[in-house]
Amino acid sequence: MLDEAEPLMLEYARELEVWTCAWYDAAVAANLVRPPFHPDATIIKRLQGYFHGGLSPAEAADACFGRNH
Repeated sequence: MLDEAEPLMLEYARELEVWTCAWYDAAVAANLVRPPFHPDATIIKRLQGYFHGGLSPAEAADACFGRNH
């Protein structure tokens, strides 16, 4: 028997995967990173916060790699 939360977990994982791919594409398109880019644990933690905070992938790429004020 499937846990009722399992479909939600799968949906969340898929949304996060799509968002992360879009974030990577936005970062490459803005010349913020060059492929292949492999984020470290700190970047991954930031991305989780950006995703949960509702930032778009482009906003997250800029927040992650853009110039600090």
